[in-house]
Amino acid sequence: MEVVNGQQTDDRARVRSLLDEAAAGRTSDPVRARRAALEARVLARAADLPLDEAEALYQLASIHHHDGNVDDAFSHAIEAVRIAERCDPSVTLAWALHLVGVVYYQSGNFADALERCLRALDVYRASGDEVNEGKILHTIAAIHQSMGDYDTAIYTYEHALATNETRGRRDLDAMIVGNLARIRGRRGEYLPAVSLGQQAVDLAREHAPQLVGGLLADLAEAYVGLSDHANAALCFAEARADWEYRAEQGEVRSPSEQLGVLVSEARVALRGDQVDEAIAKLTDALHVAERAEARESELEIHDLLATSYKRALRPSLALEHRERQFALHRELTADSADLRMRTMQVVHADETSRQKAEITLLRSTERRAAFDARDPDSHVVEERLDGPVDEAAVDAYHLEAFERLAALAESRGGTATKHTHRVGDLAAEIGHALGRAPAWCERLRLAARLHDIGKIAVTDHVVVKPGPLDLHEFDEMKQHTVLGKRLLSGVSTELFQMAAEIAWSHHEWWDGSGYPNGLDGLAIPATGRIVAIADVFDSLVSRRSYKREWSVDEAVRFIVSGSGQQFDPELVDAFCRVMRARGVVVPGRSFDDDDL
Repeated sequence: MEVVNGQQTDDRARVRSLLDEAAAGRTSDPVRARRAALEARVLARAADLPLDEAEALYQLASIHHHDGNVDDAFSHAIEAVRIAERCDPSVTLAWALHLVGVVYYQSGNFADALERCLRALDVYRASGDEVNEGKILHTIAAIHQSMGDYDTAIYTYEHALATNETRGRRDLDAMIVGNLARIRGRRGEYLPAVSLGQQAVDLAREHAPQLVGGLLADLAEAYVGLSDHANAALCFAEARADWEYRAEQGEVRSPSEQLGVLVSEARVALRGDQVDEAIAKLTDALHVAERAEARESELEIHDLLATSYKRALRPSLALEHRERQFALHRELTADSADLRMRTMQVVHADETSRQKAEITLLRSTERRAAFDARDPDSHVVEERLDGPVDEAAVDAYHLEAFERLAALAESRGGTATKHTHRVGDLAAEIGHALGRAPAWCERLRLAARLHDIGKIAVTDHVVVKPGPLDLHEFDEMKQHTVLGKRLLSGVSTELFQMAAEIAWSHHEWWDGSGYPNGLDGLAIPATGRIVAIADVFDSLVSRRSYKREWSVDEAVRFIVSGSGQQFDPELVDAFCRVMRARGVVVPGRSFDDDDL
């Protein structure tokens, strides 16, 4: 035992040395840092050091995230969380949760980002470490700021400042105070914005010089809000001088610093009706943004250029930049949705692996129990357990996870989660009315519950919007059909192939005017045609934030009126038979008893 303990002590010393090497070179020498973290992980697993293994995985996640490899960063962080959760609350678990939250935040999934970061804060506090609590609070405040919840953001930023007061994180304070100044400025509260902005600049000059240029640009805009153009000009001049000085010193500067100054100068010029100057600044900014692939900045610049050219009475150029803005917005929306999908797939894959491991463990346990008891039928147990897991078992543990996602997609839009089950039940009844096999109808019942799962990857502001969507928002919403198919196609069983088919096709119309592919008639899968009716009917009879609840009779008449246009006439007849069986009077329809 002493030899084993001594060996483990040596192993842990080697692992710690590798982890320190990975942490030190995370940004300066990522190749070497990645190699050290990988070796640390292997050694930690072999020596049964789970917390060190989790730390190695977190180091790998951080390196990948810094390099822009979001998928690898997320999967390593998720695995780090899973392993660290087996141990006592630790800093490693807190930072792994924090990184997961940051990736969710970058994908526009603010709800999950907030949940992970709040949990990271609880774990960090329980770990006994105190130095970097303000960093987690800063991230939580930034999420609230992006959600437009400025009051909570301000409160949390101020809490972060109070936390940092005795912990020496003045660099973080500069960032926090700068964000507070920006919020005040966006609210039109220019006097506190100037006061906070000057404080942030003073902090940054001493503790975070890379922030000075951007903070000065924000401060200049606040001065303009107070009509103090002289001080605004001084701020812009200092920001440019800072940029040039650091260039002369050979410092690596982020393009976002130069962009912040150029765009702020353009906004100020536009507010002063200096349109030509605004156009010149924005044109320079656009070149910088395109070289740096700063697409969020490009989006704002195209918007400002469209406004500027419109004021300059140059409509063709205004239209060009507006169209480029819309095209870029669609691209960013698609990328954001794709990132949301990938993060969900990683989580689901991790959960699937965990469940498979549990199944294997249960099999082994049952085998051992049968053998130890000298059960005369133990060979039967072995024969049964050695076979492949049947498709029903695979469906069972995938379906629960996907149904949770589908329910979340519905609840985000203010819809009762029972909607998904009602759609499945009605779709199955229509299938029975058509004479389909009972097993097929039961599969349809389960698969139809996932028809709108793709909405989980659509941005919050579109899903939760209380009123009608504009054209660009509707284009984004349409993508839920394609995204749903992509998410569900990862499971190859019959149930999930049917669910993917439904997600993709349930918004196609019989006359070809639906989406996403404009299919018509029998080219639309039968499952999609059935669920189209069930989904529309249940949506009509349900209360939504933007419409009243229709009566069943009104909804039935609407479905009947869409026969041959939106819906398959044969399936409308089957739907009417189901309604009559439910005791609903269907106007203009008569059925023989044999039809029911």
